[in-house]
Amino acid sequence: MFFKKIFHKLKKILFLFSLIIILFDIYDFYTFINKQTNKINTYRGIDAIIVFTGGENRVQSGIDLISNNVGKRLFISGVNPDTNIFDISEQILSDEDLLNCCIDLGKKANNTIENAIESIDWIKNNNYKNVIIVTSNYHMKRSLFILKNFDRSINFIPHNVQSKFLQNKNIPIYAKMKTIISEYAKLTYTRIYFLIEKRIN
Repeated sequence: MFFKKIFHKLKKILFLFSLIIILFDIYDFYTFINKQTNKINTYRGIDAIIVFTGGENRVQSGIDLISNNVGKRLFISGVNPDTNIFDISEQILSDEDLLNCCIDLGKKANNTIENAIESIDWIKNNNYKNVIIVTSNYHMKRSLFILKNFDRSINFIPHNVQSKFLQNKNIPIYAKMKTIISEYAKLTYTRIYFLIEKRIN
């Protein structure tokens, strides 16, 4: 009877401790989302820029960086296989000379893990070490986590693209929370996936 009571108390303590950790982690995730984007003129010693497609203004943000002489080349990961460099030019009204000289398209990725794989292959092929990652603010934490798990020798620098959806005051708070919780769930799944993957290997 005594041991049952002790066990029951330990379960409660463990539950509360786990709950505190989860709440703290969610708060950390939320504050990470709300970090301000670095100003273009603050970057130094950048080799390249990588954009993970899939959200508003991501490609344009990458173009803005390379146009301002941040990095030597820009890699856009997750591009539709039927898209070419001139389609990109028409969509964002960018300088064609810039597109021809300094921009590569990755067409093999359909999700964030595949984005990371094709991006790291491109980085290694070009012997780059300091690379800016451009993606939406809510997507950045998971993207960096995956990239660093694949290769810790590369210095990945986040460049958050502020989500217009999350900033829009006309969108109900529950819709925004749904997006944040969904991304947090994906991050949690990704952490578990890599943890199991490491144990197996």
